[in-house]
Amino acid sequence: MTKCPPATLTSWTAIVALGLAGGAIASHLLQRRKSLIIHRGVSARAAQSTVHNGTVYLSGQVGTIDDADGTLKGDITEQTEQALAKIDMLLFEAGSSRSKILSTQIWVKDVSTHFGPMNVVWNDWVGGIGDKKGVRACVESAMARPSILVEVQVIAAL
Repeated sequence: MTKCPPATLTSWTAIVALGLAGGAIASHLLQRRKSLIIHRGVSARAAQSTVHNGTVYLSGQVGTIDDADGTLKGDITEQTEQALAKIDMLLFEAGSSRSKILSTQIWVKDVSTHFGPMNVVWNDWVGGIGDKKGVRACVESAMARPSILVEVQVIAAL
């Protein structure tokens, strides 16, 4: 049996200790990353998206708001297309996509006239992702502005 000189034992002990410490540090950093909360597109009221623990949460998205008068233009089809385009962009920015949606909540102003046309747009939007569709709920609701016909909120995995 060959004896290692004391300096070599000390060196190996230091390397093993550093390796263990490095593993502990890596584990700590991983846990810290998981608990990290990232808010994007923060306004006076809320963030457009929040990422935490491998999940992205989106604020409710509506169609394009006219800067001149603060109203939304277009019918239910156009507003749904615009809201879903915003969702695509926000999911992309967060590192996700519509195929990773876990849950969607949809509010329409008048379920009797808006549900059908909104669903045509929705079905086209999710049509390309096969059976990777998340859960969904759709309800009728009074909206924050009279010109809003639809609002869509999404939670997705990263």
